[in-house]
Amino acid sequence: MKLQWYGTAALRISDGDTAIAFDPFLGIPKGSCRPESVSGDIPSELRQISDVFVTHGHFDHMIQIPALYAEGSAVIHATRTPCATLEKHGIPKERLDVISPGGHYSVGTIAITVYQGRHCVFDKALVIQTALRYLRPGHLTHGLRLLRCNKNYPENGETLFYELECRGERWQIMGSMGLDPEVTYPAGANLLILPYQGKSRPEVYAASLVARLQPQAVLLDHYDDSFPPMTAPIPTTAFETDLTQRQGIPCRAMRRGIIYDTEEILT
Repeated sequence: MKLQWYGTAALRISDGDTAIAFDPFLGIPKGSCRPESVSGDIPSELRQISDVFVTHGHFDHMIQIPALYAEGSAVIHATRTPCATLEKHGIPKERLDVISPGGHYSVGTIAITVYQGRHCVFDKALVIQTALRYLRPGHLTHGLRLLRCNKNYPENGETLFYELECRGERWQIMGSMGLDPEVTYPAGANLLILPYQGKSRPEVYAASLVARLQPQAVLLDHYDDSFPPMTAPIPTTAFETDLTQRQGIPCRAMRRGIIYDTEEILT
C-alpha cells in the first residue's frame, strides 16, 4: 500500500488501481468566512476516489466532502451521525453507507475492519492555551465562527478506528488521539497513523497509545496548523526521536507531497 497526506487527518491510501480516502479535509483558506471552502486547488488524485471513510463527524474531518464529492459516484462510509450531517449538506442518501464498529469491508485489494475508537478529551491546560490564541488580533471573529461551525458537526461518541489489510500488511488509522478502554485492538500492525493533537503534552499520551498498540512504525498527522486559532503547530521532533532512537520504532511526522510506503517508512 501507498499513502499520501494532505494535511490534518486527510489521507489517500492506494494499492495498484485501488484508492480510498480518509477524512478528506484540505484546510481553510486564510480569512475565509466559509470553512467548507477548499484551500487551494483540489488534488486530482483525491477527487478520483471510489470510497471515502470518515473517522468522526467533526468539521475538520468532513466539512469539505460535499465540495469534493457531491458530484460523481464516490460512496461515503461513516457512522449514523456524520451520514445525517452529510445528507443535510448535499450528499445524496443513496451514496451514504452507514457503518458501525465490527463491520468488515473490501474495496478492491484493501480489506477494512472497523473498531470503536474514542475522541481525545482536551485537558484544561490545552483549553486555556487555545482560548488565549482567540484573543490575538484578528483571531476572535474567525475563531468564534469555527466554534459555531463545529456545533453543526457533532461527533456524538462515534469516533472510529480502522485497520486495513492488504498483501500481508496491516495499517491502523486513528482519527483522534484516543482509544476505547473497553476495546481489544489488534497489536503489532506494520504501521500506525496517529493524530498528534488534542493534549497539552501530546508526547505523554501518544506514548501510552503506542505502548498499547505496539506498532512496527508510526506516522504522525493532525499536528499542523490548518485552521487557526483553534489549532496551532505542534512540535513533533522530540517524540519522533524518542520513539525512533530510544524505543526502536521508526516514527516521523508526515509531510505533504510525499508518497509513503512500508519500505520507505521503515528506513
